[in-house]
Amino acid sequence: MLKNEEFALTKELTREQQEAARNFIQVLFQEDLSEFWNILCDIDKSRIYGLYEANHYYDSDIELHGFVQEIRDNVRAVYAPLQGQGGISTKVRYTSEGKMYVYILGSGENPKVYPVGLMPETYIEQERFSQRLQISIYNDEFRNVAL
Repeated sequence: MLKNEEFALTKELTREQQEAARNFIQVLFQEDLSEFWNILCDIDKSRIYGLYEANHYYDSDIELHGFVQEIRDNVRAVYAPLQGQGGISTKVRYTSEGKMYVYILGSGENPKVYPVGLMPETYIEQERFSQRLQISIYNDEFRNVAL
């Protein structure tokens, strides 16, 4: 996890950012795999598909659905202590690349902080630029699904 001084900017958390982080935890533990897929940022979807293609090349029995399910299971293991929903930070931290981190505090005697990565995705709708926040499960420093 990055230290505060490694972030380019720290601001007050917006309602949209808070809802995106809370929604991620909720969707992560639902059974519907398509909802999990739909909250991921396009960059992560591309990475997952690329990994799938590379693995499928060497093992034709691998199916995309099962591959994504396995990734979701790994992410679930990381965030399992937050199933009962922990406390959420009042700040959002930005990297110099524009990725945002919202921290959720687990519960218990020795609570751990869990970062949730948010990526802004911009699109054009009716000739206007709009933005939505999607989830990033990758730690860009190491290019893997570990936080």
